[in-house]
Amino acid sequence: MIPTPRLGLLAALGVPLLLLGLFGREGLYAGLGWNLVLLAAVAFDLYTSPSPKQLAAARVAPARWVQGRPTLLGLDLAWNGARSARLVLRDLPPPTFDRPEEHINVRFGPQERTRIDYRVVPRERGVQAFGPLSVRSIGRLGLIHRQRIIELEDQARVFPDLVSLSGREASLVVPSTWHLGARRSPLVGEGREFHQLRDYVPGDDMRSMDWKAFAHRGRLTVRDYRVERNQRVLLLIDAGRLMTSRIDDRLRFDWAIQAAGRMARVVLAMGDVAGMAFFGRDIQGHLLPGRGSGHLKRMSEMMADVQPTLEEPDLGRSLQTVLRRYPRRTLVVLFTEMAEPRSARSVVQHVGSLAPRHLGLVVTLADADLEAERDLPLENPEAVYRRVAADELWTDSRRTVRELESRGAMVVKARADALAGEAIERYLEIKRRGRL
Repeated sequence: MIPTPRLGLLAALGVPLLLLGLFGREGLYAGLGWNLVLLAAVAFDLYTSPSPKQLAAARVAPARWVQGRPTLLGLDLAWNGARSARLVLRDLPPPTFDRPEEHINVRFGPQERTRIDYRVVPRERGVQAFGPLSVRSIGRLGLIHRQRIIELEDQARVFPDLVSLSGREASLVVPSTWHLGARRSPLVGEGREFHQLRDYVPGDDMRSMDWKAFAHRGRLTVRDYRVERNQRVLLLIDAGRLMTSRIDDRLRFDWAIQAAGRMARVVLAMGDVAGMAFFGRDIQGHLLPGRGSGHLKRMSEMMADVQPTLEEPDLGRSLQTVLRRYPRRTLVVLFTEMAEPRSARSVVQHVGSLAPRHLGLVVTLADADLEAERDLPLENPEAVYRRVAADELWTDSRRTVRELESRGAMVVKARADALAGEAIERYLEIKRRGRL
């Protein structure tokens, strides 16, 4: 039995009457009478409050949760009491879920069933555990609650969002491919793989003219090319210490996983072969190259469970271990962080050494706070010091990018919300130019 604020307020009203009893019996009798009435009201409320044990409940959760995407979570409720009931429910989703409502008020008639849905937003990947369902039965006067805890052992496996492309990403992907298994455009007109002969139309590049076909057919003919398929892409995600910091309430590691997953979707849809690996001090997970929607599903399942650690990553050993499985020329896309000089030197040394056998692409998050510091006005000596420090960090970052590019690698550095789009754009550019 749990008293309500209404009962506390009524009890407080009887205190002045008891204090008046210090000056005469009339006040004492009035105070005692008030408390007796209040006790009788509580007894009546307890009698009219049905037992919450008469409620049966079960959660109805989706089979697949997606990080950051609002999702309906259901409660199937069955009231087995012979009387009507007024209940207050408090469900406990995982602490990493956002939910707008803390309490749910529901009324039941005798032997009534109902379904209640409410919206939650999972913020973290991985397996998340739900808590119990708290049920409170309210009497007619609203003075006390009878409470019961229903243990509902449910779990949610939260996957990264590989579908909800932003406007920039969609503008890049839609012209070439959208869903795996859907009809794809061959990106005719660029690339190195011959596609077909067709009649010349005004505006065609004269360098693609096929004069032998012209002599044979008697009309102007051009050669169409398309981007090559069956090329290999390795998505290598850093799961080390620097990836555990947060940007916009999400781990850097989660932003990297989202960008890698969306890029994998495009790579597979373009007809290329994609592999994926996570590394810290050792390889934490490795999925061999594959293609198709089934392979994307396996990638998604692996991305749902891997978590970053606080250990220093060993990029050199990880690259050596993984690339043994990639004898052919491969686009190695490294999702990492280069904020510290030690990590930047490691990336330059090991990614720069991939050429000419493989092609390296480093994808990293831009530091919005650093850019903001460089734009702040110099109003005091502290601001000058912060500006100098920010300029030094920015200069070091630019030097790292130039060193990588001078050794044949490429770099994508973008804000968190644009990281996936920029990485996809660079991949499509590599395909169009035939660099792989």
